[in-house]
Amino acid sequence: MNKILLWLVGQLGLISTMFAPVYKIKLHKQRLTTLLKHRQKLLQQGAFSLARFNVIDTQLLNHLYTLSDLKSDAPTDYFAGQNLTQVSELTWQALCELALNNSEHFEIYSLVAADLFATSITDVTAYFNELRNAQQLTHYELLQHNVDHWQLKDLKALRTSVLEGKEKPPEVVKKILFSQSLTTSELHAAISHEDFTIAFAALINSYSAGHDDVSDKLFKVFSKTADEQQKAQLLALAGLLNDTRWYEPCSLFCKANPEYCSFVLSHFVFKQALPLVMELMAIAVTQQSAYAAWLTLTDRPLAKAEKMSVVTANNAAQPQSGINLDDAEHARQAFAMQGGEQLLMGISFSKANSAQQLAKLAGPIVQRVIAPHFQHSIACGLFHVQQSASQWQLLLSEKLENVNVA
Repeated sequence: MNKILLWLVGQLGLISTMFAPVYKIKLHKQRLTTLLKHRQKLLQQGAFSLARFNVIDTQLLNHLYTLSDLKSDAPTDYFAGQNLTQVSELTWQALCELALNNSEHFEIYSLVAADLFATSITDVTAYFNELRNAQQLTHYELLQHNVDHWQLKDLKALRTSVLEGKEKPPEVVKKILFSQSLTTSELHAAISHEDFTIAFAALINSYSAGHDDVSDKLFKVFSKTADEQQKAQLLALAGLLNDTRWYEPCSLFCKANPEYCSFVLSHFVFKQALPLVMELMAIAVTQQSAYAAWLTLTDRPLAKAEKMSVVTANNAAQPQSGINLDDAEHARQAFAMQGGEQLLMGISFSKANSAQQLAKLAGPIVQRVIAPHFQHSIACGLFHVQQSASQWQLLLSEKLENVNVA
């Protein structure tokens, strides 16, 4: 009997040893999936703690390293038989080819490119022309994640060809082409172009260059745009401009398209726009999304008001907790007393000191606010492409170091 028991214990130990790597892989894969979802959700907020972002990105890479080392036992091979250390030693060309052949994991390759491929291509314009001749410009889906790759030179002839419809490069390449220093006639032709990607890239170009007439140019594009998602992008840019003429169009758009309300309003970073946010918090259809934008801007939760009745589509009245707008007004007045005409995550700042004041934050809105402080083409890249935590930390530290030296 004792021998049988000993044999059973031995077999159980053997089975446990056999399944340990499988169980370990399952846990790493589950954690990887969860972290990717957390990262996506965080990015949707527009502005958040850089420290928190760094923890998520670091953990993602740690799980990827482990899974790639256990690739022989893993159900998913992310890197075609290589571990992540080997992948990090590839050329940009090889990384892009690997990513294109494993497009279902492109989000992971984007993170790898951002965090492990910090060194940019030396002569990016020459490389761009090589890819163009080889009809491989789709590589820029990955190359775009290094903002140094946005700095191209002497491509005016190609831009003309694209404007005339003779060449139709990938969307990402259109953005990059019209993120360079443009002549006045090029900028006008691009902003007037029927291709929204080109027109929007040119508007971002003008914003990044600090042109005084960005708002007027924006109105022209907005007035002829019918697509709701495109209008939302244009209104988000408008929120970064100190122009009260946009408040009414924004209010009307948000009421008609509440699904875009939070995204749009979160970009209205000037303190004088807070009454607009409060106005939309008072309306049932935009209340929750406007409140989400309020939190992004102020990081100041509000007290709940007494319950109010909301009429649904079938005319049934349902009680819903309202937001205490008196509390919002008190908060607005308090923020108005603080120095700086802009506000994000409860931090007051001005255009001049945005990089210093927002140094502990990351996210698309943070990048877009600070972008004009960077070299022109890089600024455009920062508007369009979310940086990884380590990338953004490095870019900010270099910017702040230069400011302190100056």
